This record gives sequence, C-alpha cells and structure tokens, in this order.
Amino acid sequence: MTNQQDMFDQRYRKVLKRHRQLSRGYVTKLEKTGVITHRPIRHIREAVSFSALLLPFGILFFLKASVVTVLGEEAYRQQVDFLREGGFVEQMGAVFMQIDPITAPLSRLLAYVIN
Repeated sequence: MTNQQDMFDQRYRKVLKRHRQLSRGYVTKLEKTGVITHRPIRHIREAVSFSALLLPFGILFFLKASVVTVLGEEAYRQQVDFLREGGFVEQMGAVFMQIDPITAPLSRLLAYVIN
C-alpha cells in the first residue's frame, strides 16, 4: 500500500509542478503526430539564477584578495596607480582592480590564515 501511495504522491507533485509552470504563461504547439501540447514560456529569471552569478564574482574577489595579500597593500596600490596612467583599457582595469570594501577584509583574513 505504501508503494502505491508513494507513486501517487510522485505523480501528484509532477502535476502540480507542471501546473505552476503553465500558470506563468505557455505556448500551444501542434506536434508532427497531430497532438496539441502546451509548453511553458521560458523567462529570463529562470535562465539566470542569483547563485550562478554569485559564484564567479566570489571567485574573482577571492583571487583579487589573494593578489593583494601576496603583493602587500602598498605595492598593489602602486600597480593600480600605474594602470591609471595608461590608456582607456588600463584605466578601466584600474577601476575594477582597486581595493574595495570586500577585498580589504578578505585579504587581511587570508594574511592571517597564511601567517
């Protein structure tokens, strides 16, 4: 009896999920076999999730903090100042590579862990 109830619950959850997807909008298509099907519309918020964007930015901040830790804050600032004197691309790189409120504490934490 439990197996039948589990199978029913699984099918019920699948129907509810499909209903939720179709309630946000759908497109009706006629397949080659003559069957009419409804496909949910894909929204951009489903394709790009917050966690998928957070991971690469977290990795970049960690890498930048490790460079600051290895070079030291003063030497790193000199390198960023050197970038500011360059062309447009170097100046944009200097804007992105300057020490920000996330990088500074993270580099101090890395220095504490390393030493």
